[in-house]
Amino acid sequence: MAKSKTKKSLRRLKYIEVEGIDKQYLDACLLVNLDLEQLCDAFEDEKQLLAKTNLTVLKLKKREVTKQELIREVSPHISSNYLLYNFFANLNYKVLQMLEEQFTDFHSLSLEEKTDYLYELVQEEEMGYSTYINWLRFHEQLHHRILEVFQLYGEKFEEETGIQLPPSFNVKREEKKEEKEDALYKELTNIIRLLTNVRDRAKNESFKEQYEEKQKEVEQLHKQLSAVTDQLNSKENQLAKQMKEAAKLAKKLEVEQQKVIQKQKEAGQLGQEVGKLRGQVEELTKKNKALQQEVENKSRQMSKLTKEIEEWSENRWKLEKAKIQQTYEERVAQLEETIQQLQSQLEKSLQEFEQERNHYENELDILRRKVDIYEQMMNDQQNEKRQESDTAALINQKEEDPKSDEWFDSLFGDLPVNEPEKI
Repeated sequence: MAKSKTKKSLRRLKYIEVEGIDKQYLDACLLVNLDLEQLCDAFEDEKQLLAKTNLTVLKLKKREVTKQELIREVSPHISSNYLLYNFFANLNYKVLQMLEEQFTDFHSLSLEEKTDYLYELVQEEEMGYSTYINWLRFHEQLHHRILEVFQLYGEKFEEETGIQLPPSFNVKREEKKEEKEDALYKELTNIIRLLTNVRDRAKNESFKEQYEEKQKEVEQLHKQLSAVTDQLNSKENQLAKQMKEAAKLAKKLEVEQQKVIQKQKEAGQLGQEVGKLRGQVEELTKKNKALQQEVENKSRQMSKLTKEIEEWSENRWKLEKAKIQQTYEERVAQLEETIQQLQSQLEKSLQEFEQERNHYENELDILRRKVDIYEQMMNDQQNEKRQESDTAALINQKEEDPKSDEWFDSLFGDLPVNEPEKI
């Protein structure tokens, strides 16, 4: 675990920025070469930094995080934590020093020659692109070449860090087919080369206990390599993921090589392990080719079956379409017949209604005439009753007032009396 005392005791290196390239991308390259265990150990004590991310101390201690997620979350905050930056910068600086020592006459080359030589190693996949970017970052006069590396290896950077590079980088995203097919073999061959270098550097020392610990780690790497081989039994599209896993193993072995060189562990029997691993690599290569052939056969069978299913579906659809068309036509004929029947019934009903209406209108006229006659009769009866009432009143008055009668007779006695006709 990278404790704060260890970080403070390291050589103090200046924080190096590169014009035109975000600090996050550069600092992520410092973390790519470390495995998940080392990264979790380095960050689990940085509570203030973790508070700025979606990570927690408990999550790191339980290893409930992927390497890509961890790098993506913490890389934006490395520049604001000098102790962390200095810790990772020192680790990578020592790695670069040890790499330079492995190459014969490397120090006799000019800076441009060193740059071209290391770039060839990156192209041959004998050196990681992120290690090369770190080397360029430590040489200010070579900063202009960093963007070119991101353009060529940006897709791999995004896969390993989970960080998306901006469109302005113009990342080259096309992979050659041959590189895809041979990537796993090259990565595994690189493992053998790294282990051989470890054996040559450490065979003259005698730290047996530490060697046994590293031997266990190598056995664990064997298991991880077997796990990568098992994953090849699934589908063709998983091949890319397995190559990434092999690349992770290669980087982990590179880190282990650095530790072994620093501590000068005894590795007398490491050659035998390398021989066994070489045999396993050859066997894995054969299995890989066999699996690729099997995937191709399955793909051809799947294409044939898909074509048969499409033909069967098309024929069935035609039959269903014909049935639907026939049913539709029959239904339309039925509806037309029903409409004609309804129209006939409607016309008949309208005629009957018209006859009924005329009948009721005639009866209504007769009834009106009867009402008029009845009203006339009632009016006549009322007039007769009024006349009888007036006559009776005059008779009564005459009987009560004989003088008035005499006076009346004197005036109108010579006129004839009109009596109402009796009905």
